[in-house]
Amino acid sequence: MNSQRKGAPQVLGDLMDTAIDDLGVRAGVDQSRAIEVWHDIAGPIIARVTERVWVRRGKMYVELNSGTWRQELHMHRIQWRDRLNEKLGKRIINEIVFR
Repeated sequence: MNSQRKGAPQVLGDLMDTAIDDLGVRAGVDQSRAIEVWHDIAGPIIARVTERVWVRRGKMYVELNSGTWRQELHMHRIQWRDRLNEKLGKRIINEIVFR
């Protein structure tokens, strides 16, 4: 029996993914998820020095209020990017810029 027939039960997550794609808002949803995941992986110490985080065209910008932390995070930006994308389950962020 075809599970795609009208009236057949469907998984809510699949329906939401389809709706997000149909509405053309996938990029915005992915960017929001990336920002949320950044806050999860950054931890409390980095969160305290983070002023703002935003994503534009696959590039994540993290504004910090500490030059020392900015330099430290910049040196490991590839690892941060890879860790972020791994947690997201796909490559959403191509580069992280620490400001």
